[in-house]
Amino acid sequence: EILVLDEPTANLDLQAIHILKNMLIQLKAAGITIIIAEHRLSYLFGIVDRVLYMAEGKIEKEYTGTEFFRLSDPERIRMGLRRLQERENSHRSPAYHTKQRAIKIDHVSLRYGKKRILNNLSFTAFKGDIIGIVGKNGVGKSTFCRSVCGLHPLSTGSIQIEGGYTSEKERRNLSYIVMQDVNHQLFTESVLDEILLSMKAEDKRRAREILKEMDLLSFEDCHPMGLSGGQKQRVAVASAIASERPLILFDEPTSGLDLFHMRQVASVVNQVADAGRTALVVTHDPEFILRCCNYVLHLENGQIQESYSIENSDGRNRLLKFFLNDMEKEVRY
Repeated sequence: EILVLDEPTANLDLQAIHILKNMLIQLKAAGITIIIAEHRLSYLFGIVDRVLYMAEGKIEKEYTGTEFFRLSDPERIRMGLRRLQERENSHRSPAYHTKQRAIKIDHVSLRYGKKRILNNLSFTAFKGDIIGIVGKNGVGKSTFCRSVCGLHPLSTGSIQIEGGYTSEKERRNLSYIVMQDVNHQLFTESVLDEILLSMKAEDKRRAREILKEMDLLSFEDCHPMGLSGGQKQRVAVASAIASERPLILFDEPTSGLDLFHMRQVASVVNQVADAGRTALVVTHDPEFILRCCNYVLHLENGQIQESYSIENSDGRNRLLKFFLNDMEKEVRY
């Protein structure tokens, strides 16, 4: 009679969110009571009857659904909430610009088991690029990133990092990946030790600076597995930054993050680019892409469907059109 959903959209593409929305409408019509803890809010428009806003362990305020979605942008941002509708548009371009090649993907095809999932991919990324990789769930985005950093074998083609390093071992040494499920890469007894582990040479002062940037300094002595999902996510991102590898890959880095911490992660990713390193970001979060990426790869049907810069209004409009089209497709049962 009661369903409790904790961040149900954390790793969903927008079409899957639309499917979830229709399911919730049907469940509500059937008399089921639904309680949702959520940061991605726009899909709840027209569904929720009441909204409880929590802060520091207590219910700070209660709204009707109509009142909540009438909040102004300054009010919403002050409360630390993600956007309330998908058409908002803001962008910050990376400051580092160069034509020095960082990665070359040359006619790469990938299999997962016996199934070929990506076919004949080619593109080049330069130092200072932050490339957002978008596409539907299951298209092969995560497998592609694992292949780039040497964790999944290529079927055909080659990948070069830093001007010629092509073996899986060399790519592993030059890259760092923040996985979609960060529980697979948290190993130590404390958050501080987790950051120190990823450093070439241990530097506690620098490690604490990174933890402070990620709003994690107060947790430095905590066991990583005792943190919330969003906090674990930020520990993994902090470890990636501390590694100082020339290529960093992020697989859904904003999963479970509120507005404040999403912006923190975006700021840290921007610092990667500003230092002349390169980042590949798999995400279903257009708000995050517009906050830090300068280029987008759209994967569909096993290929690069399109690629474009979003440092101009035309590219940003193409990105938003992709997400809005995906969100607004009619779904039938």
